[in-house]
Amino acid sequence: MINKKYNLILSTIGLIAVVILLNYLLVAVESKDPDSSIKSLSDSLWYMVITLTTVGYGDFYPTTQIGKMIGYIFVFGSLGVLGYLISTLSNKYRIMMEEKKLGYRGTQFHNHIVFIGWNEFSRMVSEEIYLTGKQIAIITPNKDEIDLIYTQFDKETTFALYADYNNLESLKKANIDEAAAVFISIPDDAQVLLYVLDFKKRYPKPQIVVSIENSKLKNTFKSAGVTYAIARNEIASKMVASYIFEPDVANLNYDLISSSRDNIDNDMQEYKVLEDNKYVDQDYLDVFIDMKKTYNTILVGLSRKIDQSWKLITNPPEGEKIMAEDYLLLMCNGGAKKTLIKAFKVKEGRVIE
Repeated sequence: MINKKYNLILSTIGLIAVVILLNYLLVAVESKDPDSSIKSLSDSLWYMVITLTTVGYGDFYPTTQIGKMIGYIFVFGSLGVLGYLISTLSNKYRIMMEEKKLGYRGTQFHNHIVFIGWNEFSRMVSEEIYLTGKQIAIITPNKDEIDLIYTQFDKETTFALYADYNNLESLKKANIDEAAAVFISIPDDAQVLLYVLDFKKRYPKPQIVVSIENSKLKNTFKSAGVTYAIARNEIASKMVASYIFEPDVANLNYDLISSSRDNIDNDMQEYKVLEDNKYVDQDYLDVFIDMKKTYNTILVGLSRKIDQSWKLITNPPEGEKIMAEDYLLLMCNGGAKKTLIKAFKVKEGRVIE
């Protein structure tokens, strides 16, 4: 490193010395010719700069043979300068685009979902969230995954970052402090638990959802600050049992927990009830009937915040009123989604708190 720096200094000093010598020589030979326009060092320097930058005003030029030879040096030097500038600019542009693609320039996403650990399971989860229009940020330690991610998801709602997720500092590029939730999918449960503890100390704001192998560790993860611990095998076993015993119910459940991809797909959605919503203070049963008639949508239940925690109320009793700030749980198809968003004046979903 020292030798490189030393060589650079010597090269710079040598180049300056050559430039000064050529200019003094140019003045010496040209000032003796009455037809020459170069009479002083300032004239020589101006001629050199104009030639090297390929501007060539023509106000100064050599007339002697030695002066023309020096001029040739300047002309050929201008090609080097131009090539250097083009090469430098193109290289910087290439580096800038590469850094942008790899996520090194960060994102301004807000209230988004961050995926830490990229595998087939997290890919399927992200696809479901992506279909809702929610912004997602994906952290992957595999550079080859970046192009694949942007092939599947558009850049308007997706940010991909090539980084070692164990380097918690690098997660700032995903604007992790402003994320609504973080989904952690790392193969080893013990590694996930240690990671959660370190992550929670560094970034206490985002809610954490983890996928784990051992369902018996759910309470352990919740004690560590995880909002939801999802055991993949537990979910799969329940779906398999349902397919064996009640296949139609299983098919319906699978359909409802998936995001609707077209007008005939049905899924479960939830929308926040704003204060100016027409259903505020209306009876649950009346709202149920009106939503079926108006939007061809089935009201399944509601979620209400009670004592700083959310309570899911399914099949509410007679006389239950809809309140502002409630979330209504609806079963509808993809065709009704745009109409519901317009009617409720909010986007689908409630990010965990």
